[in-house]
Amino acid sequence: MTSPFVLVVGVLNTQSSYLRDTEEERADVPDTVQFWFTPDSDWRVRTYAMDHDIHVYEIRERGVKRAVGAHEAVESIQRHYEEVLDELHVIELDDPLDAGEVQKKLSSHGLSGTLQIGRSGVAFYNPDGGRYHTQSTPD
Repeated sequence: MTSPFVLVVGVLNTQSSYLRDTEEERADVPDTVQFWFTPDSDWRVRTYAMDHDIHVYEIRERGVKRAVGAHEAVESIQRHYEEVLDELHVIELDDPLDAGEVQKKLSSHGLSGTLQIGRSGVAFYNPDGGRYHTQSTPD
């Protein structure tokens, strides 16, 4: 990783609901699996398009050495989602708060959504600008 912030986005060909345990072929808004790497912390994010559910996992806390990087994230997405993976993007950002830079990078990857940044520092690609919030807890 050459930039201090890296977003890995797997765009899936499904739209699903974790709560309702249902999945169908994507009509418009896709499910995603993502990784967000920062200088301090790293996260894995899974979005469910039907109900805008989101699951966020911190995979590296502040002060802990990075064990998984963008390369491993790409391999993980390819391995675990190969049957439903539509697109895979690695987006390097110098400043995720620079809206112009973010939109330029997303557009260069053919992505029309936005980057949402939470108070904790986690960020994720929001494909449709909808309000994503945690609604379910994985088993």
